[in-house]
Amino acid sequence: MITIRNFITTDTDTVKHIMTLCTSELRAVYKPKPKSETILTSHSLSNTRVVAVDDADTVIGVAEYITQEVDLYIQGVAVLPTHRRRGVARTLLGHIATLAIDFGLPALSVVTIKETGNVEIFESLGFIVVEERTSDRFVGIQGQPVTELVTKKRLPLNMRADLSVFIST
Repeated sequence: MITIRNFITTDTDTVKHIMTLCTSELRAVYKPKPKSETILTSHSLSNTRVVAVDDADTVIGVAEYITQEVDLYIQGVAVLPTHRRRGVARTLLGHIATLAIDFGLPALSVVTIKETGNVEIFESLGFIVVEERTSDRFVGIQGQPVTELVTKKRLPLNMRADLSVFIST
């Protein structure tokens, strides 16, 4: 069973390990532009993290989110490679959807790099692409432009108990 809980300081090393593994996979496709690297690392706030744990309370996934005026922005989702395709990301995002509804926010948003193929994962969870743009923060591994896709998932604000709308899409 997957349980979602708030990040605690004792999770730091495991979360750092998961983030390093997942980021290294992405770095095979794209990298930050030199000037944007400092800006990107300053966005990780521990009080906006939730973790997925297994029955042994071992952290197997992490998600970071930022509350915005119009939606809850998912800054990142990372799952241990050994636990992928088991519903970990879906469960993390379902929990964050509950938080967004509690905050009175009508949607979740995620920005992903088209060239990674990750947009298909978010689309399978009910996100839709609402904007496509050339990234001003990232470039491909050979320095070529990459495309950022802004995706959104509308939430049922008046149906907090029925998150099957999120989970079943």
